[in-house]
Amino acid sequence: MVGNIYKIILMDMINKLVFYVFFLCLIFTSCEKFDSPNAENLRGEYVIDKITFQKVDNTVSSDDSTYYPGSVFENPDDLYPLNKIQVGYDKWRFDYNIISMAPVEDGSGGKVWTKQYYIDVSSYSGFENGYLIFNFEGTRRVFRVVDRQIELLILRSSGHWPFGSAGSNRQITITLTRVGP
Repeated sequence: MVGNIYKIILMDMINKLVFYVFFLCLIFTSCEKFDSPNAENLRGEYVIDKITFQKVDNTVSSDDSTYYPGSVFENPDDLYPLNKIQVGYDKWRFDYNIISMAPVEDGSGGKVWTKQYYIDVSSYSGFENGYLIFNFEGTRRVFRVVDRQIELLILRSSGHWPFGSAGSNRQITITLTRVGP
């Protein structure tokens, strides 16, 4: 009789344990899925909606400029097409492992992308959104994905020192809005 009571108590404890383990698994594997950026889910045509240009000299921010639609971002230290960007007008296109820039109308309603570069999309952890890395006219460009939503992509450059180590690090943050497939 005492053995049966212990069996019942033991079975009750096992049932509760199974229930708690199942419940914890359900909680820790919620419906929201982490989806790191990759070349497949960044596909589409984007318009550049905002640019923030920042000069950082030894951890002190010395010059910030923000450009909105209708303004032109000019950086004489950079190469075409990144040296002059018409905010609200210029477009980029991501297609699998290619980033395309500087579109030209082809006369039949389509576009010909005059600058195309192979990109590598990498993600290092669940805490970062990843990086876009591509070789641009002989230089390596690294953009950190600051934010990525269904219709929005924010990229921040790793920066460059146009005057060597004597000058300031110049970074740009580009906000892109998806406008097409």
